[in-house]
Amino acid sequence: MAAPSISIPVIEAPAEERVEYLKKTGLYTAISLTIAAFSAVFSTLFIAPVITGRWTSLIVILGSWGIAHYVAPRFVFGTAKQAGLVLASVFEGVAFGFLLLTALYVSAAAHGNEFVLIGQAMAATALTAFGMVGYLWANPKDFSFIGAGLSMLGLPMLCLMGITFIFPIGGTLGLMIAAGFVVFSAAALLYSTNTVLHDLDTSMHIEGAYMISMALLTLLWNILVLLMRLTSRD
Repeated sequence: MAAPSISIPVIEAPAEERVEYLKKTGLYTAISLTIAAFSAVFSTLFIAPVITGRWTSLIVILGSWGIAHYVAPRFVFGTAKQAGLVLASVFEGVAFGFLLLTALYVSAAAHGNEFVLIGQAMAATALTAFGMVGYLWANPKDFSFIGAGLSMLGLPMLCLMGITFIFPIGGTLGLMIAAGFVVFSAAALLYSTNTVLHDLDTSMHIEGAYMISMALLTLLWNILVLLMRLTSRD
C-alpha cells in the first residue's frame, strides 16, 4: 500500500514543483481573466445598455458578484473546479460590463479617448500585483488578521461597492470612499496571493487561479472607479 502524499505549501515545495505550479496557476489565471474580459465586452455591448434602471442594474451587479464570489467557490474547491472557475469569470465579467460602459463615456469626455481610464486602471492593477508577488515570495508573512477582517467585511464591502457605483457619492467623501475601496481590495489581493503561495499545495492550481483572478478583478474595479471619480472632479 502506497504511503499517502504529504501536502506542503507551494513556497516550501521543490523548485521544479514550484515552477510547474506557477505555470499552471498562471495559465488558469490568464484563462479566467480572458473569459472575464470577453464576458465584460459582451455585457458592455448587449446587457448594460438595455438595463437602464438603477435598481435593476444594482440587482444584476450584486447577483453576478454573488455567483462569482459565493456560489462558484463551492465548485472550485469541490469536484467541478474548472466549471467553477468559468462560472466565476463569466459572471464577474457581466458585472464589469456596467462599469466599463460608464468608464468609456467618462474617459471619452475627459480625454477624447474611450480607453484611457481603462488602460490606466489595468496598468496600475498589474503593477500592484507584480509588486505583491515579489514581496511575498521573498518575505513570508502571516496575514491571518487580514483574512479575519475580509471574512467579516467581504460581503458588506461588495454590496457597498455596487451601491456607491450605481448611486455615487460626490465630493471629497466620495473620493475617500473610493480610495478606501482600493485599499480594501489591495489588502484582499495581498491576502489571496499570500494564501496561494504559503497555504495552498502544489495540486491546487485552479483554486489558486480563482483566488488571484477574483482579487485582481476586484482591485481593477475599484481602481477604475477611483480614476473615474478623480476625472469627474477635475
